[in-house]
Amino acid sequence: METTRRTIIKSASVAGSVAVVGSSAVLTSACTSAESDDSQAEPGPAASLSSSEVPVGSGTVVDDTYVVTQPKEGEFHAFSSVCTHQGCQVRNVTETEIVCPCHSSMFSTTTGEVLGGPATEPLPEYSVSESSGELTISGT
Repeated sequence: METTRRTIIKSASVAGSVAVVGSSAVLTSACTSAESDDSQAEPGPAASLSSSEVPVGSGTVVDDTYVVTQPKEGEFHAFSSVCTHQGCQVRNVTETEIVCPCHSSMFSTTTGEVLGGPATEPLPEYSVSESSGELTISGT
C-alpha cells in the first residue's frame, strides 16, 4: 500500500483525536477527585482559634473544614468550608461574601445563604462560641 500525504494527515488526525480524548478523560477524573461531590459530609471535630486570627470584615478557613467570618467587630459565624456546588474548598472571604474559587459561587458571611451560583444550597452553619479571646467551632 502506498503511503500518501493524505494517509499521513488522516493518521495524524486520528492519533491526535485519541490523545485529546484520553487527556480529557484524565483531566475530568482529576477534577472530579479534587471536587468530590461530597458536599453533605459530616462536620469535622471541634476546632479552636484565637479571635484575633479572624479579621474584621473578612474571615478565615480553619483546618480545611470550617470558614469563620467576622463581618462586624465581635460578631462571629462559622460555616462549612466545602462549597455545596462541587465540593471545592472556599478560600476568599470579603465583608459580605464567601467565594468559592472553582466556579465563583458566593455565600453570605452572616447566613451562609447562596448569593450567586452555580451553587443552589447554602453552606451548612455551625456553632461558634467565644471565651477569653478563644473561638470554638463545633459541628452541632
